[in-house]
Amino acid sequence: MPDAWKRYAVVVLAALAASCAAGTSRVGDELTASSLSQAKKAVALIKLGAADPLCTVLAAGIGVREAGDFRLVQTARIVRKVGETAVAELELGTGEYHVVSYSCARRGGAVLLAEPTGGGLYKRSYASFSIAPGEILNVGYLQLVPMGSTQVAANTRVLHVRLAVTDWPLAEIERFRQQRPNLYGQMKTRLMTVHRVEPPSFEQVQAACAQMRRLQAEGKLQQLPAICTPAGAGSPGPQGPPQRPPGAKKQIGA
Repeated sequence: MPDAWKRYAVVVLAALAASCAAGTSRVGDELTASSLSQAKKAVALIKLGAADPLCTVLAAGIGVREAGDFRLVQTARIVRKVGETAVAELELGTGEYHVVSYSCARRGGAVLLAEPTGGGLYKRSYASFSIAPGEILNVGYLQLVPMGSTQVAANTRVLHVRLAVTDWPLAEIERFRQQRPNLYGQMKTRLMTVHRVEPPSFEQVQAACAQMRRLQAEGKLQQLPAICTPAGAGSPGPQGPPQRPPGAKKQIGA
């Protein structure tokens, strides 16, 4: 099945200080579709993939709508171990849920994707799924796939990624069947939806380029993205911003 994907930019930070000891998110082995239905609950099964192959701890923040934002309610967490299925299991109330953050931690650094507004709220939903009473639902394989990067400081760079949702690899399905047979026997698959993100406006591109030029002048950024150079950006005319040639990639992010 073709994967659904959108491009984003995330911040890669060196010298990550915090490290949690908790393991992969798991639910009880005794759960059944019948017991979940009676409790008006469901189970979501999420496989996570890393933008950095050396990441050992993966986490996706799961939230619900709250006014114009999204409130974090649970975290799907995977601690990679050889031979162990890399699927997070979450017991949730029924309804609509959103992926509001992503992180992958490795020794000495981390990749972070989120737009927090404070107080447990987040501005953006990157993907969503709905789950009904009694369902044990595989919502797919959520991946951040690196497309390039821009160094903005000695310990910080902007990583350009695409966010993709696909079916689990066959090897993962087999591992899950062997290691979590009760859940596997009741599991159905309905992939989460990756949301469309509107491209940045010309004004937003101008502002991002101006910030990058300031960083370059301060010696924090060595090379501007092509869209910020005279040849890439051009001079906007009365009809609006110049058009990018076919196949050109945006590399604006924060």
